[in-house]
Amino acid sequence: MTFLAASCNQAPELRYSLMYDQERAELRVALLEDAGCHCYVLGTLVSKSGTAEAQTELKKKVLHTLWEEVLRFPLAEEEMPEGTLTLTLRNCDKFSRHSIVGELKLSLANMEESFGTAQWERLKTPEKEPSTGHGEVLLSISYLPAANRLLVVIIKAKNLHSKQLKDLLGNDVSVKVTLRHQSLKLKKKQTKRAKHKINPVWNEMIMFEVPQELLRASSVELEMLSQVGAGQSHVLGKCSLGLHVTGTERSHWEEMLRNPRRQIAMWHQLHM
Repeated sequence: MTFLAASCNQAPELRYSLMYDQERAELRVALLEDAGCHCYVLGTLVSKSGTAEAQTELKKKVLHTLWEEVLRFPLAEEEMPEGTLTLTLRNCDKFSRHSIVGELKLSLANMEESFGTAQWERLKTPEKEPSTGHGEVLLSISYLPAANRLLVVIIKAKNLHSKQLKDLLGNDVSVKVTLRHQSLKLKKKQTKRAKHKINPVWNEMIMFEVPQELLRASSVELEMLSQVGAGQSHVLGKCSLGLHVTGTERSHWEEMLRNPRRQIAMWHQLHM
């Protein structure tokens, strides 16, 4: 998939190619980006079974950016005629403000004949930004097989919201990271505190020792905590990475498993 942008004011064109694996009942999208932006692509598939998401890793600004990843979506063949795939290109500037550059909505009803064939379309600019709910967190994860170490880097968060937001502004915010094996909590660690200014920054690494044979059945849970008093905290939002979840939280874990020793960074929406 290729994105070409002549300027920041012009919606990029999208060259995309879809494939369907009947044996695995899986829709696949390969991505190749050339917009010259700090950006990533979020894919959302809506079918009778629900909503599935997959996201590329965040890429830094270079002239030609190549994503060697494949976005994968579970999709039963009989559900394809009513399925809709949305591909959204997001830009991240040096101030970490994220914006939607453009999006493309594809009805899968008439797409089967074009599977495997690359074609061009111009992305449309959405009328308004979607709600980010309780905010988003940017983190990277990597696994070092030789040392049996799982590295989680909490980078930053944005658009933190809560009903008590005005009262919580100025309070310290930290991230509690819990390592689980299946349903068992193995260990928990917490970042340093940062001032709650809607978009706090940590850039802090947390390390866990995890034997390689336990990695697939393990998961990491993040909780965004605002300190409201001595020993008391308010949960602003949370997310969980692992194979037991769906969407970008699962695809992030899968990318880490496929790429040992490589730092994989993604944004994740927080929820309650």
